[in-house]
Amino acid sequence: MPRLPFLLAIVHGGTTLPRELAPRLAVSPGAVFYDSSPWTREVFSMGEQVQGRQEVDIARVVVDLDVDPKSKNNANRPDGGIIKKITRYNKPVWLEGQEPNDEERSRLIDRYHHNWHEILARISSRGGVRMGIDCHSMAPVGAPLDPDPGCLRPMFCVGNLGDENGQAERPSCDPAFVQAFADCLRQEFQDVELPEGVELVSINKPLSGGYLLYHHGVELGNTPWILLAFNRRLLVPDEAPDAVNSDDVPDVPREAIAKLRIRIFTAMLAFARRMPAIMDDLERRGRRR
Repeated sequence: MPRLPFLLAIVHGGTTLPRELAPRLAVSPGAVFYDSSPWTREVFSMGEQVQGRQEVDIARVVVDLDVDPKSKNNANRPDGGIIKKITRYNKPVWLEGQEPNDEERSRLIDRYHHNWHEILARISSRGGVRMGIDCHSMAPVGAPLDPDPGCLRPMFCVGNLGDENGQAERPSCDPAFVQAFADCLRQEFQDVELPEGVELVSINKPLSGGYLLYHHGVELGNTPWILLAFNRRLLVPDEAPDAVNSDDVPDVPREAIAKLRIRIFTAMLAFARRMPAIMDDLERRGRRR
């Protein structure tokens, strides 16, 4: 079977800490784990089945590659912006008085942020890539510094920087793509038992996308980009509410990961089959793909 025309970007899957700064860090392995997108590397290990795959080694708890490096509000954000001060669960990242200085911040951004996005831009320009997919996982409940603190998350969220219908002044892809992908996920996972108050698939809620979608899907604009996030409830349905406060990393649910990977790939395959008709329709109407 030909490879699917997707480039998978796993921007929050890393857990590596910068060795030269490790003695100054206050975070435990558990804090690093729960501040990332757990198990995205494993679930989206579809390298031979898609046109491209680019992941991140550095932990999000230190350097967040989904934050705009040009934003003047970086240092004023509660979490610190690109170089984190606290985790999404309000845990300190650095020992008291040990935060990186301006020179160290710039060095971290140059080393990890700029290089990675430059490589991603080159890969996305390959002829076989028709769409980029920004891959994430979600906690069952929004963290204190998330857009939806304390709220139950859907099983899946797809996003394009727009509203709940995918409409936006400058979306990372046309709403037709978001709606079609959401339909494919609903069809594939229609048998999933939903806890009370939990939606199966939502659009742009709670996540609509960050710097990755904006930079590659809007600013560069050569390739449409879409966000896909799965709820880790699909892998660990009985996770304790206070698990995020643990200093330990949970065991890898290998069997559940393998099953989820197959089902997400099936939904992606159905979406890929619908894409040519969507693109033809957009071209007829003179709309951006």
